[in-house]
Amino acid sequence: GINAEYGASTQFYLYGKSRCTRTGWEKASKAYPKPDILEDPSLDLSQKVFLITGANAGIGREITQFAASRGATVYMVCRNPARAEAARNSVVEQTKNTKVHLLIGDCGLRADIIRIWNEFQKSQQELQPGKSLSLDALVCNAGALMNTKTLTSEGVEVTFATHLLYGTYLLGTLALPVLKSTNNSRIVVVSSGGMYNTKFPSWDTATSTGAASYDGQFAYAYAKRGQVLLCERWAELHPGVKVVSCHPGWTQTEAVDAAYGESKKYLEPLRTTWQGAEGIVWLTVAPSEQIQSGAFYLDRSPQVKHIAGPFFSEGSYTKNTRAEVDDMMKRLDQWGQGLLPTQEDLAIERAKSLPLTCMSTAVDIQSFMGKWHVLAHIPTYPEIGSANGVENYSYDNEKAVIRILFEYVPKGATAKSDTQMRATVNNPPISTQWSLDPKVFGVHLPLGITYLILDLAEDGSYTIVGVPDRSYIWIMTRPKPSLFSDYKPVYEVYGIDTDTLTYLPPSSPLPSESLPEDNKSTTELDAFEWEKKVLMKALKKANDLGYDIKRILRVPWIDIKS
Repeated sequence: GINAEYGASTQFYLYGKSRCTRTGWEKASKAYPKPDILEDPSLDLSQKVFLITGANAGIGREITQFAASRGATVYMVCRNPARAEAARNSVVEQTKNTKVHLLIGDCGLRADIIRIWNEFQKSQQELQPGKSLSLDALVCNAGALMNTKTLTSEGVEVTFATHLLYGTYLLGTLALPVLKSTNNSRIVVVSSGGMYNTKFPSWDTATSTGAASYDGQFAYAYAKRGQVLLCERWAELHPGVKVVSCHPGWTQTEAVDAAYGESKKYLEPLRTTWQGAEGIVWLTVAPSEQIQSGAFYLDRSPQVKHIAGPFFSEGSYTKNTRAEVDDMMKRLDQWGQGLLPTQEDLAIERAKSLPLTCMSTAVDIQSFMGKWHVLAHIPTYPEIGSANGVENYSYDNEKAVIRILFEYVPKGATAKSDTQMRATVNNPPISTQWSLDPKVFGVHLPLGITYLILDLAEDGSYTIVGVPDRSYIWIMTRPKPSLFSDYKPVYEVYGIDTDTLTYLPPSSPLPSESLPEDNKSTTELDAFEWEKKVLMKALKKANDLGYDIKRILRVPWIDIKS
């Protein structure tokens, strides 16, 4: 539930602040055994072969640089040819090692992974004719974190495809026969502490093909948990190869900049890229007997894989059953073989994946402030079944932010609760796209949730607000809604045919007064009838914007004590 999710996320943040920052690395590194193999000038990797994905920047670049500096044959898997060539040239110049090769491709594409592996094999055969192929270390490091749902050209959600399905599972599956034939080989999968937030969910949630709303941070966490589970299973199935997952800590990289922007200050002090990478480098070169296959590493040491229970105990919230992992492996195999949904299904998914944009008509931000009553919604988790939702907006001129107080009566409760947020306007002077940061324990979490004003009545009496991936919508009015105790889809309550967006004969008598005219004051008209007209307009607008309007629910409004 939401409390377990919140607990897991909160405990990971606290856990991370003590272990994943630069301070955590400095403490952990002091305990490293001496002499340190990474500082040994006699370490010779000249007979070793490394294949590293995401190798041109950040963690991958550091691993590449180290391996090349010790004489290894290194294959850099990179997506951007120009950046890859520049990185390779820099590595060769600094290490004087010319055995650094490029494999250009996108780790989120099945076709590219297959081609990359074929090119690797061909290169090895050409460089060592007559010798059997060898691969000492496969490092699966490539990744992506998307804030809005995005599909690859093959129709698979980018984060899932890059981190888990193709970038780890398919590439690892292709490489395993060669790894098995290479003594003391290993697969090192760069996962993330983000996996502490969740278990691996249902397949449709993990792949973003179901009805669940898309959350980029959780799509990332699902893939990262999947990597850890995959490594555990591979360690069981392939005892001749060391298979580990690992976490680089909170490290200053381009990926962190892109994902978090200014919010990365909450992860500070950030590690340097070397501090984040050196524990992973150690996993690629340490004696095989020192590596615990199937483990999840940080700073050269196996870590617990679950901290969702009380007082950082394991708990059960983030754990998967063996049957669930069996199902994950089965489906990874099917999708890895290219047994994907039909082209028709993929076309529908692509259409749905196009992100919403805010309305282009400017909104007077000062006039928009004040109290808005939630008449209907596709709810966030805490709002499900709630009543009397009110959003109170006020503009803080000094700090140029919008203060938001959301009041509501939770499901089953008789008293109000509230949530505080602040918002920054992203597109002044249009002012219809905001970034929201919720307030938790007195601190605004830098989530930067995108909030879009999609429609606003000319007279300012109602508005529609949504999010880019259409997972939520709020239809809000200035007038307080009429009392209504049910929690049902709008189309059922008001007798609307969702195919034609016309009224059906009501199943029960509705107020007989005629629908309001646009130029009449709402105070002159029956509230329920006015709401009916507003919601018909809102459903038409939401339908045009690509929402599943059958999911839009009439919010209950009940009498409560002040």
